[in-house]
Order: sequence, then structure tokens, then C-alpha cells
Amino acid sequence: MPVNAIVEFTFTKLVAMFSSKHEAVVKLQNKGDLLPSKPNEHLNDAKGFAHTHEVRLFDISTGKYEVTERGGTTSDGEVRPPRKYVVLLSNISCTCGRPRQYHFPCSHYIAAARNRNFSYMRSIPPEFTVDKLVQTWSPRFEPFLDESQWPQYTGPVYIADRACRWDKRGSRKRSRHGMAMDQIFGRTKRGRARPFVEEPEQNQCGRCGKLGHNSRTCFWTLIQDGATPPAGALLRGEPSRTTHCSGGGTAPPSSSNP
Repeated sequence: MPVNAIVEFTFTKLVAMFSSKHEAVVKLQNKGDLLPSKPNEHLNDAKGFAHTHEVRLFDISTGKYEVTERGGTTSDGEVRPPRKYVVLLSNISCTCGRPRQYHFPCSHYIAAARNRNFSYMRSIPPEFTVDKLVQTWSPRFEPFLDESQWPQYTGPVYIADRACRWDKRGSRKRSRHGMAMDQIFGRTKRGRARPFVEEPEQNQCGRCGKLGHNSRTCFWTLIQDGATPPAGALLRGEPSRTTHCSGGGTAPPSSSNP
């Protein structure tokens, strides 16, 4: 697919997505909703858990509270003991770490705010509100004309560097810096090897048992009569090969029959 078609297709999809998202959040704004669906769902879950917490006041000036979360047994059979957390209403913080991580009040903070008759909605950042979401999905795209109506381009001209062109023949060129692993080269059982710090694996011949070649390139010969092939050949049931006699010529292979 040409690059121009890909860019035009992506641009069209972005315009359609922003338009649909903006239309949906405008409906929420017209209904008078303060939070979108996701933050509102998270807030409702936190308010439900806050009813099960026990709150104890420690410092009324800073709004320091001790919130005890009840223990219990989960659906998986895990027994969780009760835990205690420290909440500061003035700093919008809790030792559970959720307000700092998610920038949103947790159930412990909501429980302490209810005990103090403190509005926890003021601790929610404006980035979570519907008004900010309307601004996020507001249309920011401009329709572009066809190429015949474009203004004359007077900027710099970019030319592709042919040296950076990928040669499709062979493996792709690597731009990795040389390190200690590049000191040893060799071949493995899978063909051409990458450099290794340790000695690379070598092919082991199944006929003579030596390293460095295979059975197709093996030149193993017996130098005396009665010699037997190595264990690898016996396991495969290969017949004995022709042996070289000390007096010249070759001798027929030995047979176990008399």
C-alpha cells in the first residue's frame, strides 16, 4: 500500500475517533455528570469499601486518622489479617500508597473524610472531570485540500541516503558495537555461528566419532586388518569398511562366519 494512502487512512480514522469520543462526553456534560464512567466506577467501589473500615482520630489540626481495614477470607481461601493505615486529610495521603500512585482518593481516605464531614470530592484532580475530558477530545484537525491546491513548498529538500538502504540479499547488517563476545568465531551444528565467549560447538562425526566434520565428509580408513569401526557405527549397524594391508593393496572385509 502506498505511503500516501496509509497516511490518509490513518488521518481519516483519527478524525472519526475524535468526533465520536467528543460527542459522547458532551452528552455526559449536558447531563450534569461530574466524572466519566471509569473514575465514577472507581469512586463508587472506594465508597463501598469505606463502610467496612474503622476510623480513629489522632490529630484534628492536620486531619490525621488511623483507618483499620478488616481482614477476612478471600474466594481463593486466602486468609488476610486486618491492616491499619494512616491518613492525612490535609496532604491527601494514605500509607496504602494508592492516592499517590493513582492521584485518586482511596477507600481509607474516603472513610476518614466521612468521619470528619470533609468533602473528598475536592481531592479529585480536575483532570478526571468531564470538563477536562471534553477538552481532551475536542476536534483539533483541519481538512486538507487536494494536492493541486497546496501552496508552493520552499523548505529544505530531503534525499534518502542510499548507503543506509537494506540489502535484501543475505542477513541484515547489524549496528551493534563489538564486545568481548566477538573475540571467538566458529561454526555450530546449525551452520554459521555467531561469536561466542566460550568455544563454539563442533560437529561430531557419526562414523569415526571425531569432532570437526560429519559422516558425509569423513575420510576415516582402517590401517590394519581386523580393526573395528567406532561405537557409533556399530550402534547404527553399518558394515565394516575395506581395510588397508601393510603389504599394499586392500583386504576383503572380515567375516564372522568360518
